[in-house]
This record gives sequence, C-alpha cells and structure tokens, in this order.
Amino acid sequence: MKCNIIVGVAGACVLMVAAGCSVAGFLASPTSREKKVPAEYSLQGTKSRVMVFVDEARAGSVPFDLRSRLDATVRAHLIRKVRIKEEDIAGPVDYAPSRLAAYAGLSPAEIGRQAGADLVVYVRVESHEINQMHVAGYFSASLVTRSVLLDAASGEVLWPKGEEVKVARIRLELETGGRDATLNRLAATAAHCVTRYFYDCPGDQFRSGDEQKEYDKVYWQ
Repeated sequence: MKCNIIVGVAGACVLMVAAGCSVAGFLASPTSREKKVPAEYSLQGTKSRVMVFVDEARAGSVPFDLRSRLDATVRAHLIRKVRIKEEDIAGPVDYAPSRLAAYAGLSPAEIGRQAGADLVVYVRVESHEINQMHVAGYFSASLVTRSVLLDAASGEVLWPKGEEVKVARIRLELETGGRDATLNRLAATAAHCVTRYFYDCPGDQFRSGDEQKEYDKVYWQ
C-alpha cells in the first residue's frame, strides 16, 4: 500500500512538471500579433528614393480621384508602416487628365527617373466597380490591382520574384458612409495589399477583411 502511494505521488509530480512545461511553452510561444510575415522585398531603412505611380489598364477608365487616393495611401503606408523617410518618397503625381498628358508614352521606370526616383512602386488598376445601392449613401464596390517594384534606372522588376505581378482583389459588400468613404476604403485595402510585402508585417494584420480569399480567385479571372 505504501509503495502504491509513493508511486502515485511520483506520477502526480511528473504530470505536474509536464503540465508546467506545457503551460510555460504555451505562454512563451508568440501570439499572432508577435508573429511576423517576413518581407518579400524589404524596403525598411532603404536609402533609395521611392516613387509611387498608379496606372490604369484602359485609358480614362478609372476616376482620377481614385488614382489620387490610392497613390496618397500607398505613400502614407510606405512612411508609416514600411518606415521609409518622408523625404525619400517622391511625388505625389497629379492624376488630373490635363496633367497626365505629360507622361504619355513614358514607361513607369522613365516616369520614375524624371522624378529623380531610384525605385517605382507601380500599381495598375485592372478593373473597378462602385455601385450605389437603393439606400442613399450605401455602396458596394470592387477593385483589382496588379503591382510590381521597379528599378527606375534599368526598368528591371525587383519584386515579386518568380511572379509576373502581385495581384490584389478587393470587394466591399457594403459601405454606408457614401462615395468618399467607399473610395477611401478601397484605397486603404489596396495600399495595404501592396505595401505589406515590403516589411515584416504582424501576422494578425497581414490579411484584410475586404480582400478576396484564395478560394474566390477563380471567379475573378
């Protein structure tokens, strides 16, 4: 009987130690916020001058205020999230139709060189829809962009590696704040979907709620 008690106590101690190790291991493991998605092309601390240029797949198909907001938001993300110094960000580009004529016939790399940039974050709007719903101020919307990072001197695509472009597909099922809020939300999501690859992004912030999930991509081809 005494032996059984000793064995039982010893077993309990082993279980307590094991449980303690498990709890300690659990507490020591990083949270989703602490986990980082490594940058695909790090621009943190870059000494290069960076320009943003937002293009459109079909001339005149995208409202210039959407292009302007997307440009401004990408630039803001590069400063706040990627931690590029504001003085190292070229621009902004004036997307008013009368001013865009100055870029006619120029490649994104050539536009970057004209602005004195070393790198160009080139974002092309492939398609977009902004639909007013039956209730005033209520909108649904979608946006598809393709992005690359270019060396302004050579025109070489630096990012993404092994892919032609980085595609972002965004869909807003409902925005109740009116057209301005809809444009701002589209721009914010698209800007995040581009710039998150340029720094070690916290895991819980990597995905956006307005971004189309992987299994939806087939419907957007």
